[in-house]
Amino acid sequence: MSVGDIEGIETDVLVLGGGAAGHAAALTASDRGVRVMQLAKGAATTAISTGFLTFPVAGRFGRGELRKALTEVTGKGLCDLALLDRFLEEGPKEISAVIERCNILVDDAPRGLRARRAVGRRGRDLVGEDYSVKGIRDMTSVVMEFSATHGTSLFTGLLKAVTAAPIERVRGEALRILPEGPTVAAIIDGRPVSITAGAIVLATGGVQGLYEFTDNPPGIVGDGQALALEAGAVLIDMEFIQFYPLALAEEGLPAIFIYPDFPPGGRIVNGSGEDLLQKHFDGAQTLGDFDNWDHLSVAMQREIMAGQTVHVDFSATDPKAWDEGSLTKLYLEKYIGNFRERLVRVAPIAHYTIGGVRTNVECETAVPGLYAIGEVAGGMHGANRHGGAALAEAVTFGCIAGRNAASRAQNRGSLTRPSIDFELSKYGRQFDVGAAMSVLRNRSQLSLGPLRDKHSLAAMGESLVEWREEAEEFGWNDLAGGTRIAGYKRSLKLADVMRQFMMRRTESRGVHNRKDFPKSDDRWLKKQSMTLNCDGIATFDDLPV
Repeated sequence: MSVGDIEGIETDVLVLGGGAAGHAAALTASDRGVRVMQLAKGAATTAISTGFLTFPVAGRFGRGELRKALTEVTGKGLCDLALLDRFLEEGPKEISAVIERCNILVDDAPRGLRARRAVGRRGRDLVGEDYSVKGIRDMTSVVMEFSATHGTSLFTGLLKAVTAAPIERVRGEALRILPEGPTVAAIIDGRPVSITAGAIVLATGGVQGLYEFTDNPPGIVGDGQALALEAGAVLIDMEFIQFYPLALAEEGLPAIFIYPDFPPGGRIVNGSGEDLLQKHFDGAQTLGDFDNWDHLSVAMQREIMAGQTVHVDFSATDPKAWDEGSLTKLYLEKYIGNFRERLVRVAPIAHYTIGGVRTNVECETAVPGLYAIGEVAGGMHGANRHGGAALAEAVTFGCIAGRNAASRAQNRGSLTRPSIDFELSKYGRQFDVGAAMSVLRNRSQLSLGPLRDKHSLAAMGESLVEWREEAEEFGWNDLAGGTRIAGYKRSLKLADVMRQFMMRRTESRGVHNRKDFPKSDDRWLKKQSMTLNCDGIATFDDLPV
């Protein structure tokens, strides 16, 4: 199909993504009088988040204290200091403005603010949109069906403001980003379109959908990172994926995030009955005494790699001590029932992507006119992310990108629309993309998970080569089939990019843990970045911090 057969759309600012970052960018750009289109693929993780807006609240914390905590304690020396300083400087103002603009109710929290949870309300009723995915029982659809989190309130406030603004919101999927324009090739309502804009803001989230266990929607598979890389952008810090240790891993049940809102007495044990806190850590007796979730994820992964199962034992918790508003109690009673009388199987879940597309403090990427914000962008957090900082970062840089994108659109000349071809059909053998993605997710969980080593990473590389060669033989009969296979190929490519980042860093730092290199090495006090050369081959650079 040639460009003449494709509907061409023009707008001033195109925002890809419908979470906190995308909404903040769309609102800010629209408030500056430009035409804004927002293209979203599906559910947003903001809707089920914990709702914390950590740190950048005016007058609450000393700037030097925050900077030291985030760079040394959490980021392990790898934070992009320019991005971090911009966050700390602009965050209080931007967040306060969004809270007021969107009428979001917040309460004081130990390290900042937290959106006020609508207890007893369904997330779907608050949002007013269908966030279920047919045939998939992921955490987003589960939560939205019968409950709501603090993040639901934040998301609802943003969504209502976006809906009331003159922003064109469409459901669809971006397939390519072309620097000319810039332009996005996309599918909207089953038809191919090209969207040329004065500026494009990428806010598509992380890569957690590439893992078997995640609290993110399954469609969050790093589309933005892969598309930006193919367009000429730089990826950075992609070895750093944050895992949360306690997620339901029961056969036939969704991988529900078990919130740490349970009373004292919970224990974590392996299939042989060994207490993992006593086995792997000194001092901690119960889950209530333990607060390093990253280390617990690694310990659990060691057990799983050794062939063990891992379980939470809630039998010693006092039934009367459980808060009636406890999300953990709500979920487990619904799906297990007698969860205090039996072991609850759990596994670490992919929770947050720390690396991503490299940007400067204005959210600009290496591709002119392409901005990246939120979880699709990388560099600021370094080797780990402090809990609660994600939403604050998303809102802060969403506002910055929205302003910059609007300014670029207002000052641009005429738009150039490139030629785009869509391959409607291809002869080849039929292929079950869903089954293949399940295999990829299972292997990613084991090889690219909380604990890695040279052997598992090399074996994963061999499998990825085999799968990518096999994918070239697949055929399709319509645009929908071609889109699914193209998405699968992108997932394979991005999984290999992550694997190479993980293989090159021969140390353990932050959330990157190597079984064969268990200690940090000062020679690795540097960041990794990667681009594709003209032949599509990955080229790495080591960047000083």
